Amino acid sequence: MKLGRRQFLSASAALAAASTAPTLFAHTGMSASPPDRYPADAWKIVDERFRDYFLFNTPLQRQWTGGLWLEGPAWNAVGRYAVFSDIPRARQMRWDEATGQVSVLRHKVGHSNGNTFDDRGRLVSCEHSPARVIRYEWDGTTTVLASQYQGKPLNAPNDLVALPSGGIIFTDPGYGAHVEYEGHKRELQLKPAIYYIDDSLDEPILLTDEIHKPNGIALTPDGKAFYASDTAPSHFPDQPAAIIKWSLAEDGKSVSNRQEIVTSNSTTYDGLTCDVHGNIWSSASGGESVDGVAVFSADGTLLGRILLPEICSNVCFVGEDRNQLLMTASQSIYTLYTATQGA
Repeated sequence: MKLGRRQFLSASAALAAASTAPTLFAHTGMSASPPDRYPADAWKIVDERFRDYFLFNTPLQRQWTGGLWLEGPAWNAVGRYAVFSDIPRARQMRWDEATGQVSVLRHKVGHSNGNTFDDRGRLVSCEHSPARVIRYEWDGTTTVLASQYQGKPLNAPNDLVALPSGGIIFTDPGYGAHVEYEGHKRELQLKPAIYYIDDSLDEPILLTDEIHKPNGIALTPDGKAFYASDTAPSHFPDQPAAIIKWSLAEDGKSVSNRQEIVTSNSTTYDGLTCDVHGNIWSSASGGESVDGVAVFSADGTLLGRILLPEICSNVCFVGEDRNQLLMTASQSIYTLYTATQGA
């Protein structure tokens, strides 16, 4: 069809008006679904003190999905990225804070689980198979920090923390040796335990084996003690799940003053982190009204929850101001701004 000059100008004007209409412009490149209302339903206040850490106008954001069982988030403040593990696929993943992009950092990494950065900024990881604690050096090589104790192979190192002195404390429950999924099935030769290791040692120092299934671990803000979760019900159904605290010797090589801070017969606690106020932020599983993160005061009082649509495995504070909580949850990772900061 041939248009005259007047028809062409009229059509052009109509098209220009339509292209700048507010309703059309608002949806350009965006989902047409309405945004969630504030405050996000994820926040659940149990104790009024939790309002000090609650933000009214922040959304729960699912940053990425596509994992099989995600674990072990660790924040690198220099690179502004977080490392986490996709255990069944034996991959370490990288979430970039600036772009929000997730990529494969390493593959075929021995079904790595927990990750941390040591006092020199090197990545240290727990691996299930082979069972070991491994450090990635600046030149691209690796150093095996621990693989056995008293001549017997470790069970399957799970989670770890780095001390300012250069030492590493890690848990060794054995989950990566129970089935052919997060490692390779085999009989455990050691009791589940918590160990200390540093470069001066040929084998780790046993800190305690008076715990059924030591899992997540976190230092207190002053570094003088640590918490560890006991996921006992997975293999000891008559035992409660717990979060236990130990005082730590100045050199990190011995513990004392064991205290059960939290116990539960209905909720399992896994990965842990602490904020600057001494509160414990723990992953929690126990059903739709519980799955996500449970936040406790230092004395074990439940302050509040962050509910997720998936079971949460581990947590860490990330971001330039360390005020975002990053949560690895089954197949996805989520972030949520808070009114506190990671210790």
